[in-house]
Amino acid sequence: MRKGFLLFLVILVVPMLGARRRSTLPPQGPTFDKEIVRVFQQNCQSCHRPGDIAPFSLLTYRDAAARADDIKYMTQTRKMPPWKAAEGCGDFAGVRAMSAQDIALIAAWADAGAPEGNPADLPAALTFSESWTLGTPDLTLSMPNAFTPPPDRDEYRCFSLPTNATQDLWVSAVDFRPGDRGTVHHIVPFLDETGASAQLDKDGNGYQCFGGPLLDDEPQVLGAWSPGARATLLPSGTAVRIPKGSRVIMQVHYHPHFGKVLPDRTEIGIYTAKDVVRKQLHYDFVANTQFVLPAGVADKQVDALVPLPIDIELVSIYPHMHLLGKRMSIEAVMPDGSKVCMINVPNYEFNWQGAYVYRTPLALPRGSKIHIEAHYDNSAQNFNNPNNPPRDVRWGEASTDEMCIALLGYTTPSGN
Repeated sequence: MRKGFLLFLVILVVPMLGARRRSTLPPQGPTFDKEIVRVFQQNCQSCHRPGDIAPFSLLTYRDAAARADDIKYMTQTRKMPPWKAAEGCGDFAGVRAMSAQDIALIAAWADAGAPEGNPADLPAALTFSESWTLGTPDLTLSMPNAFTPPPDRDEYRCFSLPTNATQDLWVSAVDFRPGDRGTVHHIVPFLDETGASAQLDKDGNGYQCFGGPLLDDEPQVLGAWSPGARATLLPSGTAVRIPKGSRVIMQVHYHPHFGKVLPDRTEIGIYTAKDVVRKQLHYDFVANTQFVLPAGVADKQVDALVPLPIDIELVSIYPHMHLLGKRMSIEAVMPDGSKVCMINVPNYEFNWQGAYVYRTPLALPRGSKIHIEAHYDNSAQNFNNPNNPPRDVRWGEASTDEMCIALLGYTTPSGN
């Protein structure tokens, strides 16, 4: 009898200990079904859904209730939604910032025990196109064969992908879908107008390309992807030109984690402009490749200063460092000595990168100088430091190396 009673208590109590606390009274504050799910739809679900970058889904009450306290913490500390550009420096489109009112709603909901509410209050569920951020692309470029990178070293692999376009493509956005997100470190597509890359990638399995795509002429960059990057449409009337018959060289950097690799079949999604194109977008880099980060130094500053040889209108900016990066700010020093703050990332995080598109392009005259100020933590206290113990680190393309670079997307006053 006593043993049976104890078993009854175990069956009754243990599930209660693991359950989210619930009030037996009707909820007086916000509920998931009425308020919270709408906040998630607006701010979270584009990433927090099956198959996308976030580690868990926030589509259903069951998904969210189990993480209510974590969601409260991450939103109150503004770690989520992930938006690294600080206010007051650059006016960007597509800002991922939750309002103070929505943050307070989530806190009240979590503090009340994460009540579900009335299912009749639920809004219509959002629909998503697989895992493409902007919906189904107009053109998808895919590796013809799956590639399994080596498990014990970094691999830079270039894949020559035909567009088969019979007329020029004017591209308003490029998206990327890594096949193995655990191994793909970054992706850079290059434009091959001559078709020479096809001779290097004869069997569709790609070719090693550490340092670049290995063509005689330096090919134009078409964008970039690294963890956390989300596709953003260019301003109406602005697009990247891919001439008819061109190929796209997709450079993929593979970085194995703990020796675990899977077959990868990364894809590029191309979205063509729907409006009349008046300005052609170009990409170029500003970088410092000559620096040393001494082992053990927790705050090492690295600068880059590059003059502009022509007048440009800056459309987008993409700051990039590796795992030692702490913060980066970029400004334009005008010919008269005045300064324009272009972007400030005070808490750089490798897993949340991407291109920031200006609402209105920045006009930068010839003779202006782009100044990057980057700071790095190469100490043992840096949890992300890939070297234990720390060692001196220089510029390089491997994940254990570092970078100080910004990718600029720009047009010219003539539009060409």
